[in-house]
This record gives sequence, structure tokens and C-alpha cells, in this order.
Amino acid sequence: MARIKKDVIEFVMGCDTCNRCKTENVAYPGLLQPLNVPKGPWESISMDFIEGLSRSKGKDCIMVIVDRFTKYSHFVGLSHTYTAREIAKIFMNQIVALHGVPKAIVSNRDKISLAYFERS
Repeated sequence: MARIKKDVIEFVMGCDTCNRCKTENVAYPGLLQPLNVPKGPWESISMDFIEGLSRSKGKDCIMVIVDRFTKYSHFVGLSHTYTAREIAKIFMNQIVALHGVPKAIVSNRDKISLAYFERS
């Protein structure tokens, strides 16, 4: 019985008509669009948070900021009770002070990023 199942799977995988006509079984991805490549360094950055890490020197989160043009990255250790105000202060002191204000910030729209940057 197992041999028949294997033969059917191999036949379907090798059938040109089956492969062209088979429907997708995954959810439609929505309106995803590729991001434009920035024209220069620090014009556009991506920002995200890595949470749930084991505590080290009082820190258990990492704020990751990546220049989308050069891929140069900053990693800032945080303790989990951070606020939008603290994130904004760190952003100003460690990113804007070194590289200037970016024209665009790409984020996954987490609640901390939205809390500060939507008010600005």
C-alpha cells in the first residue's frame, strides 16, 4: 500500500499538467510590495526589537537598527520595562547623533515604535 502512495506522489510531482493547474493551499499574501533601494546611507533604516532573551547585565531585549543601504547595524541592549520615551531618547542619542535623521523608518509596526513615531 505504501508503494502505491509513493508512486502516485511521484507521478503527480512529475506531471506538467498537474503542476501548472494545481491551486495554492496557502493564504494570499496581501498587498506586499518590495521596498525601494535607498539612494544613500542612513536615508532609510529598519528597526525591530528582539525580546524574550535571558537576562544579561540587567538587559533582556535588543533594539536592532539597520541602515538599509549599507546594512550597517546598531544593537542596543534594553531591559524589558522600556517605554516609547526611552526608545526615542536612545534613538536620538545613538542613531540621529551619529548619522542624522533618516527619511524613512521601516518597522513591523510594534506597539513601542508606533507609540513614539506616530506622535512625532
